[in-house]
Amino acid sequence: MLVMLIVGIPMYVCATSSTPIAAALILKGLNPGAALVFLLAGPATNAATINIVRNVFNNRTLVIYLTMISVCSITIGFFVDWVYKFYDIQANVTVGMASELIPYNIRLVAAILLTALIIYNGLTNLWQQTRHAHSH
Repeated sequence: MLVMLIVGIPMYVCATSSTPIAAALILKGLNPGAALVFLLAGPATNAATINIVRNVFNNRTLVIYLTMISVCSITIGFFVDWVYKFYDIQANVTVGMASELIPYNIRLVAAILLTALIIYNGLTNLWQQTRHAHSH
């Protein structure tokens, strides 16, 4: 986990690109907790964020920020490893098969909820645009 933290902090990896990297590392034998450390620490500590925190606040705040990212990601990493060990889950077997781990009824409810939220958002935006057009 410390190695992944050290690797993840200076890398400029966005959350979207770090996910397949972490999945590949898990397939190669990395434990899920260490992959999660990489997923959390990498995007949260990219060069742009570090420069903004340093410039807007100060170096002390930057040290606190990096320390908290490190402590929290490692703590969560240990918890994830514990969950995998407690439930005796093989991480490399479950990569790419998350849908099979979740019961069908839960997937169906989640899909319906997501669809409803997308429709609601679209209708709300349409209503606001229509209202805005009529007010001018």
